[in-house]
Amino acid sequence: MDVILLVSVAFFYALIAAAGILAARFTKNQNASKPAEAMIVGAKDIGLCLGIFTVTGTGHMYTRAKMTYIICKLSIYLSASWVGGGTLNGAAETVYSPSLGLVWSVAPVCYGCSLIIAGLAFSDRMRSKNYLTVLDPFEESLGKHFTVFYFCIDMFGGIVFVGSILNALGSTIQVVAGLSREASIISSAAVATLYTLIGGIYSVAYTDVIQLIFVTLGMVIAVPFVFYHEAVGSISESFYGENSWVGKWDPDTAGPYVDIIFSTLFGAVPIQAVFQRILAINSTRNAKIVSVCSGLLAIAFLIPSILIGGIATSTNWTLTDYMNGSGVSPADVGSEIQILPIVIRYLTPQAVSVFGVGAVSAAVMSSADATGLAAGSEFGRNVYHAVLRPKASEREITWAIRAAIVFFGVGSATIAIKVKSIMILYILCCDLTYLLTWPQFVCSLYLNTNAYGTICGIVIGLTLRIGAGEYLLDLPPTFNYIGGRNFPVKTFAMLMTFTTTVVVSYMSRWLFKKEYIPSRYDFFKVNRREDNFNDSGLNLTTTAVLNRRSAKHIRGVRE
Repeated sequence: MDVILLVSVAFFYALIAAAGILAARFTKNQNASKPAEAMIVGAKDIGLCLGIFTVTGTGHMYTRAKMTYIICKLSIYLSASWVGGGTLNGAAETVYSPSLGLVWSVAPVCYGCSLIIAGLAFSDRMRSKNYLTVLDPFEESLGKHFTVFYFCIDMFGGIVFVGSILNALGSTIQVVAGLSREASIISSAAVATLYTLIGGIYSVAYTDVIQLIFVTLGMVIAVPFVFYHEAVGSISESFYGENSWVGKWDPDTAGPYVDIIFSTLFGAVPIQAVFQRILAINSTRNAKIVSVCSGLLAIAFLIPSILIGGIATSTNWTLTDYMNGSGVSPADVGSEIQILPIVIRYLTPQAVSVFGVGAVSAAVMSSADATGLAAGSEFGRNVYHAVLRPKASEREITWAIRAAIVFFGVGSATIAIKVKSIMILYILCCDLTYLLTWPQFVCSLYLNTNAYGTICGIVIGLTLRIGAGEYLLDLPPTFNYIGGRNFPVKTFAMLMTFTTTVVVSYMSRWLFKKEYIPSRYDFFKVNRREDNFNDSGLNLTTTAVLNRRSAKHIRGVRE
């Protein structure tokens, strides 16, 4: 056990916790009359080093400088929350794996591009209807009880996602510092949950600054030391050849490749952690700029991990202390998943290892706190207030949010410790989000679909997806698609879910409107919802009304 590294990790955790608690203390009066709203979105104009921009002299220049600063700050917050330990470890693992390589590291890149899509394609609509959570459009088009179903999907996906990155962190600290995997997981989850409980969005935002510094310094500093280590050969030479870290393209895997691209590109769009930032900016134009900058930053953060994966392929492990210099490589013993911490541990000096561990820890905690707050926000507004306690006070909603955050933290840590194959659960939650949440998100925002279409879409989509089987779950296929396993079944099932939802929604609305089906059989009141939508342009439920009022209070008068 490396005592110095353990002390460094403990200092880092204490620093993050202190920053989060102080942020909560100094911003506790922000939007004090609406504590639940402040916890979810806050005012966002935190004012860090804002005085730098006051030297411009004129009010117009001050406003422009202020907005430029806020855009840069929010871009940093969003990209820091988006880049997790799983992303960093996964990129290095994919490049290093002999059967994959750089060609198959497209998923993390598409994951970053999803931020750009969220801002450019959906910020207009989300902001024009004054939503505060991603589930608000679901509640508007489907009703509050259907929203609970989609909340469960989001909660499950978030818990599994954070569980996977906590697992990655546990493996990293275990390899580098010798601390037990369970202890590192529990301590990381506890610290992130603690400061998120106390300060909400303000604690998440301010700690993101420190976390981003550690991510940037840790990865950037580590790469030169790794690159010039005596055991590392030329990565340009290993770029080609039979064991190239670029990988090989196999036409027989085109179908799964398409599924990976589109499932990470679109499946990561309807995420509350993203729209909490986008919806807090005072204009749609600036929201789009933030999303584009955040996406590009998130992709840029992957470069050091990709380089480390390529460098590991070019390393002569006999010249290192790995496996006592026996010459056995991590790939020989099936340790590709730990290649990032292994490289940091054996190819960098101890001082650099401190920053490397700090980088992975920061990335994990930044993603964990944002995802936990997002889940708590959705539960407090769209489940507790809308369904369980419509007359709940702001203070009561705040405590409901905090309870959900605690449940989220405990659930994520439990999965990270107990479940051996988190990747299987992660694939399952990605499938559910891509197959069910993404099509309905688009339909709710742009097509005014109803519950009848949604139910039919869910049934058709799940039938097609389950019928294709899943070899990772030992689930045999029921349907024989063209090309077998080379068929992009996930994307096909998603498109059929979307098409079925739209067609059945418009058909059912037409049948009820023409009275081919008596209105007494309209159990979901689709015509009443459509009338409300046409009369006001918004079909505002209880939560959406509160969100509209609070959003005006938060953002102020737009230009």
